[in-house]
Amino acid sequence: MHQSTLPRRSHHRNGHEGPRRSRPAGFARASLAAALLLLAVAVPAAAQLPRSEPTLPTNRVLTHREQAPLVRARIEQRFDELLPDLMRRAGLDMWIIISREYNDDPVFRSMAPLTTYSSRRRTILVFHDQGESPGVDRISVGRFDYDGLFEVHRTHNDSQFVGLRELVEARDPERIGVNVSTSWNHADGLTHQQYEHLMEALGPYGERVESAEMLAVGWLEAKLPIETEQYRHVMRIAHQVIAEAFSNKVIVPGVTTNEDVRWYMRQRVVEMGLGKWFHPSVNVQRHGGTPEAGPHGTVILPGDMLHTDFGIVYLGLSTDTQHNAYVLRPGETDAPEGLKAGLAAANRLQDLTMEHARIGGTGNEALAAALAQARAEGMNPSIYCHAIGYHGHAAGPPIGMTDYQTGVPVRGDYVFHPDTWHSIELNVRHPVPEWGGQEVRFALEEDAAILEDGWDWIDGRQTEFYLIR
Repeated sequence: MHQSTLPRRSHHRNGHEGPRRSRPAGFARASLAAALLLLAVAVPAAAQLPRSEPTLPTNRVLTHREQAPLVRARIEQRFDELLPDLMRRAGLDMWIIISREYNDDPVFRSMAPLTTYSSRRRTILVFHDQGESPGVDRISVGRFDYDGLFEVHRTHNDSQFVGLRELVEARDPERIGVNVSTSWNHADGLTHQQYEHLMEALGPYGERVESAEMLAVGWLEAKLPIETEQYRHVMRIAHQVIAEAFSNKVIVPGVTTNEDVRWYMRQRVVEMGLGKWFHPSVNVQRHGGTPEAGPHGTVILPGDMLHTDFGIVYLGLSTDTQHNAYVLRPGETDAPEGLKAGLAAANRLQDLTMEHARIGGTGNEALAAALAQARAEGMNPSIYCHAIGYHGHAAGPPIGMTDYQTGVPVRGDYVFHPDTWHSIELNVRHPVPEWGGQEVRFALEEDAAILEDGWDWIDGRQTEFYLIR
């Protein structure tokens, strides 16, 4: 599929698509709006839709200096507008997060400004909810305020736990949450040694300590409208890299290998100043079966169907995308009808998955219902969706896993909340008549947001093949 055929924005409502409706910002702060305005770049009128904020550049990666104020403002806004309700939903008065240098708690990265590469020696962050007014206090026990996001309770590194004990005694919280969890890896960042130091320091207050797993998960999955707007910009950049890789700029049929393409994508990410959270893959399927790879990969030939799994990290946000391309044979102007039918079946499975994934429902419920309906429609489906955002495989309800097609224990029973992001990842195996009825795997992955009024693709979805000549 050419990039122009990927809808820039589409709105998913009960399996149907249409123009995305604009929504009031509501949460946007003046400082963040001003920062966005400074960075805005004009785009052609045909590409513009009503927006809640000025648009970010559509095809340029921001410099780190440009990114820093956006990230900091976003974190502060999340602290002010999301954290109080999340702490009250979890029933916690105090949340203590402890990280050590180069051994960060998974939650820490979502709270650290761009100027902070890692925890400093030992980082102790304390959040204390004092009610509707004055709200949640943010305290750093140590020496660092992290770009002014935290009030400093100043102590030397050797006496941090003494300072923490003083802070807890002065505030006397009833329920103290820490990041320990059996089922949620994102909420299990407190190491054994630091836990022992913490409990020793707290003394009798240690009896008030409990898991903050639901708070950690809630914090990581919840998104503000301005974050979704930023994520659209991030997603466009990821889509542009795929479109470039799946073009004749990179691929010369009969010469280029799949390994050439995947390493091109990896290098392109580095050159653009983006981050990565996994190595891209590029796979080949062709008439007669999956070809054997040589020492330098599989040479791409006319008639091949290509598939990539690709993700970036940019503005502190992760993407995860799987798209498909077709290499035209001489005289062809489009992919064979059988391949297009297989891609359409995968699109239909996306629709069914999102139709059954509803706010207040669980991932396991969505999995069972979507698979049942897909099979009733004659598909051979597999669904393995996951939350996405501050991590590639992020905190939130999974809809299946590749090896858990009957439900995911514990985490699959977590419910969907509004204003969260999810990677709709799945595949359909579909026979292709032009390939002698050969069963071909059509795998798609696209990031989407579930909102109060339904699902919204972050930057459209693939409905046609990239075509390579």
